[in-house]
Amino acid sequence: LGAGAEVGRSCCVVRFRGKVVMFDCGIHPAHSGMSTLPYFDHINPAEVDLLLITHFHLDHSGSVPYFMNRTEFKGKVFMTHPTRPICRLLWHDYARVSKIAAEDQIFQASDIDQIMDRIELIGFHEERQFRGIKFSCFRAGHVLGAAMFMINIGGIRVLYTGDYSREKDRHLPMAEIPQVKVHVLIVESTYGVQTHEPREQRERRLTNSVHQIVRAGGKCLLPVFALGRAQELLLIFEDYWARNSDLHDIPIYYNSPMAAKCLRIFETYTGMCSESVQEQANRCSNPWALKYIQNMPERHQFLNQDADHGACVVLAAPGMLQSGASRELFEAWAPDKRNGVIVTGYSVNGTLAHELKNEPENVTLSDGRKVNVRATIKFITFSAHSDYGQTSEFIRRLKANVVVLMHGEESEMVRMRGKLREEYPDLNVCAPQNCQTVALRVPPDCSADVVGKLAEEVSNAKRGRTSEISGLLVEDISGARTLLDPEELTTYTTLSACKLQQCQRFTFAHSLAALGRSLRETYDEVAVSDGSLLVCDCVRVSLEQQILSITWDTSPVADLVADSVAIAAIDLARLPV
Repeated sequence: LGAGAEVGRSCCVVRFRGKVVMFDCGIHPAHSGMSTLPYFDHINPAEVDLLLITHFHLDHSGSVPYFMNRTEFKGKVFMTHPTRPICRLLWHDYARVSKIAAEDQIFQASDIDQIMDRIELIGFHEERQFRGIKFSCFRAGHVLGAAMFMINIGGIRVLYTGDYSREKDRHLPMAEIPQVKVHVLIVESTYGVQTHEPREQRERRLTNSVHQIVRAGGKCLLPVFALGRAQELLLIFEDYWARNSDLHDIPIYYNSPMAAKCLRIFETYTGMCSESVQEQANRCSNPWALKYIQNMPERHQFLNQDADHGACVVLAAPGMLQSGASRELFEAWAPDKRNGVIVTGYSVNGTLAHELKNEPENVTLSDGRKVNVRATIKFITFSAHSDYGQTSEFIRRLKANVVVLMHGEESEMVRMRGKLREEYPDLNVCAPQNCQTVALRVPPDCSADVVGKLAEEVSNAKRGRTSEISGLLVEDISGARTLLDPEELTTYTTLSACKLQQCQRFTFAHSLAALGRSLRETYDEVAVSDGSLLVCDCVRVSLEQQILSITWDTSPVADLVADSVAIAAIDLARLPV
């Protein structure tokens, strides 16, 4: 419903065995109002069982308040612990801006307040189940709390990556690779067949570029997303400024209306950050107390006093220069050749940041004004999206049968699909458009987990000690199968075991001893116990006042033995005493 041959409004629906799962529910940053939404009119929201949100960026989460409050959706919504509070901040900020900028706003602050309690939390590697759908999530890198979601329906596993990165960050661990076979992989294709420049070289290019601009007396603007990748850049600049004393008198401003609240969230979830950040926190040093970074003054006041400001660096949202502080600073600084604009994030087609890739001499704004572009413009990506090499290795290690590409411009997706098919000839690779349904065939999963006593038998069988394994096969509502010893049913499943005892009674004029002699002609195991006969250790026969009772616990073997005992007793009863 979104992010098909485009970047923006990520939304993917998976249907299997009557279950419906929606991954992500974003908005398109290049549009406004209702046109930002995914194509919800192509589905019945009431049929959606589960909505799983990978991370807080608005192109993945921005439509959630609309979908939960203004459609017939009645299912459950899950996201990770850091994602929910950050989403709340970003949604309120978007509602505030939308109220000013768009008449057909998609949600209001009241919509957000109504849905927060309905959003449930899930931790990494925690397995949940709802309506026969098993699901869990794994670290995705990218931003704080970002997750890849895996669903399991009927034994078929689907992994949806959202935005993910296999590159090590200063403040986040890289995406992990689930240690389980995946049948269908839905993966981003943001950078297509491109290969990222090594991290150390990019950092060096970024810091050197900024250094040159500010030492020449210029102002440097870095458009950033309000949350997520901005924190990575702040750590880079904090480290660089600390190592270069000639920059200590040049201020770095971070413009975010949510800066203070965001800082508290990052402090709260430091345990989900990189090892270096955690180690610094363990030394009782706040990794987010930055010495060389300060909040930017109120932007209108800052712009009015622009002439009084010397060289400086400003990180300002939004990251694609659509509106807000970064757009206003661009308009003010772009005409001066001493200044510089460095775009560090991904820019979507239709935004001002994307237009700057063509190195125009001037740009025309939405209100018709033209702005001359004489400032230095550079693109140095720190957007934490996987490149081709990382994605190819990811696919190889997951051993996926089917790969579905999304979250990429059409040209990049097509090139990536072609290269993957060339590298993996047996791989089924799809690159669907928005609203295109793809029917996938995956090999049936006939596997079962062997547990308990039977696991030891399997181990012995592998060493050639036994040739057959016999046990009870249990399949749960999600299709997961377990092979076990029947006696361990309650240990390894939620099922409760019960025994059915049967008893046959009829008149028998002969003695129990006579019946015992008759049975020993057929069975070797006929014992006398407590005044009754025990046949094959499973059927008990007793005689009281010429009433013969045959009692046993139901099982395939015991049923056969009991029938044989009954026939023998009936035949004997026909004979005269």
